[in-house]
Amino acid sequence: MPRLYPRFHPGPSAGRLDSFSERGARELARRIRAAWANIGWDVEVRVEHISSEDIGDGRSIAHFTVRSDLINGLPQRRLEQATQTRPRAA
Repeated sequence: MPRLYPRFHPGPSAGRLDSFSERGARELARRIRAAWANIGWDVEVRVEHISSEDIGDGRSIAHFTVRSDLINGLPQRRLEQATQTRPRAA
């Protein structure tokens, strides 16, 4: 029987992925996109800057978040539908 959804585990990543950093958020977005694509779903995932925090010595830390078009945790279109509805790049 084919899997209907990828295996996700609640809680922190086993690899200690820092999803607040831009690098970590991009990696998390890549993992989410790849997990759904592996079972035939197209998911739009993007990284957004949410805030910056001054740490007092002239430096600041930026915080990022990952957003997607999942609704209640589920995708809306199959990979075949995505290629038919999206315009092709010239």
